[in-house]
Amino acid sequence: MNKYENLSKPQAEFDFHDKGILHESDIKRMTDEFLHDCMRRGYTKVIFITGKGLHSKKGMPVIKPFLREYLSTLPFVGNVYEGRFDRGGTGTLEVILK
Repeated sequence: MNKYENLSKPQAEFDFHDKGILHESDIKRMTDEFLHDCMRRGYTKVIFITGKGLHSKKGMPVIKPFLREYLSTLPFVGNVYEGRFDRGGTGTLEVILK
């Protein structure tokens, strides 16, 4: 085990699975609530589990592209990138908070 492994782990996660059919306004609201709670707790790294879109129409992701774009507009978000393979890879977004 790498001695620095825990330094890179997200401090909290939000999973969009089992939330039903979501509209953009739902995604924004849930994201904002989660991020504000994380910032109150002093977290600097979180992960969103968006899924790979396998159950979406045409099997293409819907939440992840929208969420990535939305997160990039928030002033307190420093970086957004695809999660590591062992954390869900293409079905996740890791976020660094300022």
